[in-house]
Amino acid sequence: MTLDKFATLPYENVVRWRQSGKYGVHQMFYDLGYSSAEYGNQRKMNRVLQILNETFHLVMVAERFDESLVLLKDLLCWDIQDVTYLSINQRPTHTHDAITNTTRDGLLRLSHPDVQIYNFFAHLFQQRVEQFGVTRMAQEVQQLREANRRLTQSCLVDRDDPVRASANMDWPQEVNRLHVRSDRQECVDLAKTELSFLDDVRQTQKIWHKHGWPHLDRGSK
Repeated sequence: MTLDKFATLPYENVVRWRQSGKYGVHQMFYDLGYSSAEYGNQRKMNRVLQILNETFHLVMVAERFDESLVLLKDLLCWDIQDVTYLSINQRPTHTHDAITNTTRDGLLRLSHPDVQIYNFFAHLFQQRVEQFGVTRMAQEVQQLREANRRLTQSCLVDRDDPVRASANMDWPQEVNRLHVRSDRQECVDLAKTELSFLDDVRQTQKIWHKHGWPHLDRGSK
């Protein structure tokens, strides 16, 4: 079935269908633990939005990623170096498929709970930016991008460079790959696959659980 055809189907026909039991319409709504039951009643949907807003201190917005990181940094009392990043797991621009307005409208209809979540938190996000200060935000976004530029220059190497890291870099062929230095752990950690990074986090947690958390004074209360 084509995407154009899928977008014309009634909501009732697709709401319970999920590819591999995971992927389908209103993916955010589903991942947050909700089903079609809350969607059918606007009062219930408003309650869902209220619960989500009370649950999360900050909801980041993908297309405003740098601004989101600045707000996260401020919320956690971090500095710019704590939120610098390398751009990974990106599909090449030429692989992006254009869709018609009709198909777009149909997909928005099928995923309307996600549309409500997005619109609700996008509005709150803009309020957070204004509270933070628009000029201040622009300055700190520029600082972050400059820090990212320096990080990219220090981490990236040519594909044939003998110092290039190869372990835990098994990204799918469909996405752009970065080649980073193997002699800088920061670069390796920022470019490895999500599952590899998650395995490292779990292993570190096991070590801490067994031997005690680091940098803690056990005599303090």
